[in-house]
Amino acid sequence: MEAIRYTVSAHSEESIRSMVSHCLEDLEGIEQLIDPGSTILLKPNMVVAKPNSTGATTNPLILDALIEHLMRTSPREIIIGESSQIGDDTLEAYKVTGIQDVAQKWKVTILDFKKDHQISIDIPLGRVLKKVLVAETVMKVNYLINLPILKIHCQTKVTIGMKNLKGCIPDQEKSRFHRLNLDQCIVDLNTVLVPDLTIVDATLCSLSWELGGMPVHLHTVLASKNTLAVDIIAASMLGYGMDEITHLRLAAQAHLGPASKEEIQIINPKKLKEIQPGKEVDIMKESYYRLPELEVIEKGACSSCKGALVAAMRRLDKEGQSPSCTILMGQKLRDREVEFAPNSKYGTVNSKKPLVSIGQCCRWVAEYYPVKQIKGCPVKAEEIYRYLKKNS
Repeated sequence: MEAIRYTVSAHSEESIRSMVSHCLEDLEGIEQLIDPGSTILLKPNMVVAKPNSTGATTNPLILDALIEHLMRTSPREIIIGESSQIGDDTLEAYKVTGIQDVAQKWKVTILDFKKDHQISIDIPLGRVLKKVLVAETVMKVNYLINLPILKIHCQTKVTIGMKNLKGCIPDQEKSRFHRLNLDQCIVDLNTVLVPDLTIVDATLCSLSWELGGMPVHLHTVLASKNTLAVDIIAASMLGYGMDEITHLRLAAQAHLGPASKEEIQIINPKKLKEIQPGKEVDIMKESYYRLPELEVIEKGACSSCKGALVAAMRRLDKEGQSPSCTILMGQKLRDREVEFAPNSKYGTVNSKKPLVSIGQCCRWVAEYYPVKQIKGCPVKAEEIYRYLKKNS
């Protein structure tokens, strides 16, 4: 049996304030974690301007409870920092999520990383990335506290602590991650951005996808000094083993934390709720991503464009319409080119359905194939909806 090397605290079915407090106590208390007079950065998940009730964003009550504890350390400054998904307004997300209200209550700074100065840092252990642009503030603080929400993700199956750090990089880097190898890029980033503490909001979790939907109450808060360890335990709550989540497996191989669940001591393991199995969650997350006559061929599409497509499809579904066409999207679509052009390379395409390419990253398709292109980076849901409605 593997030696216990990592600790994850789990508390459920209490008030959020109580769960945060007990997690911190299990990890020796805030005074042992944070030195007095420190500059502290809190990194929640505000990927989109939606309230926590959707399961998309970190519960502001967790930040409120945490900041109350941090104030005991007489911090020099507390900063809340985030960069919402490509095309979304981070400052609007602060308002909608209620995190701006928490910041005003405690008189702490809020920062949109998109407007922060970006610096290039080396990644000596990177497999795909050798350098990356990061918001300068992230590299200047004394302590980084990661505050992800547990939820399903359309590409990485789950998004928790390790993936939440993607909100510390600018939009052009986010696009590059999707273009190269999203899972490995997440791991490479985590070799240089190492949170001092990760607190996972598993109070309300989205079982639909990363932009919210099908929220389920798990009433749980998890915490650990090691991000991979807490991600492994959080993923297990949605029925996933670490080997089923590519970036967790790669992180273990990179020695960023435990190599197996057996190396993790869970404080209060009986309080962990689980949804079984992960495969059932996979089915649920796709429920709004299909219409009977609409085919979607994508690879490497970002959440923004996927979100726009899903919003358009949901609207058409409510109207009882299903356009007969094939959607092409994603930065790595060339890898699936044979699926929409099986008989010819840059020649005639005998497609049974009209081809529609979505987004700036798919503009190359229109150079070689007879397609309708819906432009944008990200593309707007209204534009997709209007075109698809015409072809229903």
